[in-house]
Amino acid sequence: MAVDYRLGNYVRLWGLRLRLVESLSWGPWGAAAGLGAGLLLAIGARITPLLTARWLAGLAALLSLVGVTVGLAAVWLRPRPLHRLARTFDRRFRLAERLTTAIEIGAGQLRTTPAMTAAQLADTLDTATGVDAGVMLPLRASRRALLALGVLATALALSLWLPNPQEDVLSQRAVVRAAIEEQIEELEAAREEVIKAEGLTEAEREMLLQVLEEAMAALDKGRATPQEAMAALSEAERALAELQDPGAATVQAGLERAAKGMADSELIHDIAEALAQGDYSAAAEALAAYAGTEGEPLTREEELELARELAEAAEALAESDPDLAEQLAQAAEAIERGDIAQAREEIREAAQRMAASGQRVQRQEAVEGALAQLQEGREEIAQAGGASPPTGQSPGRGGAGEQTAQGEGQQGGQPGSGQQTQPGHHEDAGTGAPYDEVYVPYRFEEEGAGVEVGREGGEGVPSGDAPLPAPEGGRAAVPYRQVYADYAAQAGAALESSYIPLGLKQYVRDYFSSLEP
Repeated sequence: MAVDYRLGNYVRLWGLRLRLVESLSWGPWGAAAGLGAGLLLAIGARITPLLTARWLAGLAALLSLVGVTVGLAAVWLRPRPLHRLARTFDRRFRLAERLTTAIEIGAGQLRTTPAMTAAQLADTLDTATGVDAGVMLPLRASRRALLALGVLATALALSLWLPNPQEDVLSQRAVVRAAIEEQIEELEAAREEVIKAEGLTEAEREMLLQVLEEAMAALDKGRATPQEAMAALSEAERALAELQDPGAATVQAGLERAAKGMADSELIHDIAEALAQGDYSAAAEALAAYAGTEGEPLTREEELELARELAEAAEALAESDPDLAEQLAQAAEAIERGDIAQAREEIREAAQRMAASGQRVQRQEAVEGALAQLQEGREEIAQAGGASPPTGQSPGRGGAGEQTAQGEGQQGGQPGSGQQTQPGHHEDAGTGAPYDEVYVPYRFEEEGAGVEVGREGGEGVPSGDAPLPAPEGGRAAVPYRQVYADYAAQAGAALESSYIPLGLKQYVRDYFSSLEP
């Protein structure tokens, strides 16, 4: 036997209606559960920094959608056998077990006579025909679910709308992380520069690369705090500081002076240009070319000019690089004596020493560049993390300069305060007042008569037995803003392009901040 198909159709249609009714209840309850979870997260985000309000709103909406989906899935995916639906509708429609009995008889679970079976089925179908499913199973959502959903949505909206102090912590963390990511990229660029740098031994290059890679690895940790990041950079800075060569800067300055002295000579212009550009190996090769035997020989006049230029270069390098200066001087003397063979040997040695000096400068530049990058990264991460500069106050208006001005203003006009009008700075440079006068000092002879400092024979300079004129209170003036801008630009460039101990950097900044017009 089988269940009558007419009875089965009634039960199945009522089952679809029941799922729709339950969807209007389980869906809102699932949304309320998702909003409740979002509200708990929002409350937790006020206790500890978890997420920003925007992320919490999005997450709460997602959780609400997940809750609705789970609720609807529970309604529509749960299997419901026919006999179970029959019991449900017998109870809901008050059918006095008619559906259950008819289905059990049709399924062979109950045995009865055919006449009784036909009579029971006819009665059940007649009763089912009179059932109004639209009235018995109304399509309306649960009021309690909607009330809970409204309360939770209001509470969540208030929690997201009211100011949350933890968001400042999250914003600061985001800024710090961005600064750390930027420094990782900068350190990677510094690593590439070290790989390409000349003048480094393999051991030095390996140490530089290892220190930079360890610093990048320390910064790359997702949970690195500003303190941990700065500690990693400080440790790398200390390791690289051991490779510094304090005398390299003096050697570089001497080579630059020598380049300026050689720039006027067409004979050794290539050497001067290479030195000026920092291409010391090219400069050494250009110098070594004069020790060779190929090419057109120099005339005696050109040899003497070369000797003069080498002697001048030796003088420029006398204090910064005595060994190279001595070699150049010996080459110049050999040329002047006409001992060309000896001159070639001396020039060859001088070229080798120049290349070695250039490597020394390049090695220091590589170390200094890496140190400067580490220091800059430490400063930026400290600022992103809200840490104070190591010393003093950040540059700019309202810093040391403003404090100095306030101190002077408090003392102004009080007798015995020691405030005097200094030559060359008697007007307020920032008010549009006339430019400050440039103070021109003058000297006194042994008898006490004033003598202006200047070049002998120039206009206005006393000569012979002519009486000395009285010193004039000259009115020559240089725009203070222009003077400040020039020197501040040079100081800023030095701060950005070279390694200066962090404590001393702030002194330079504060000094120029105090002079700002």
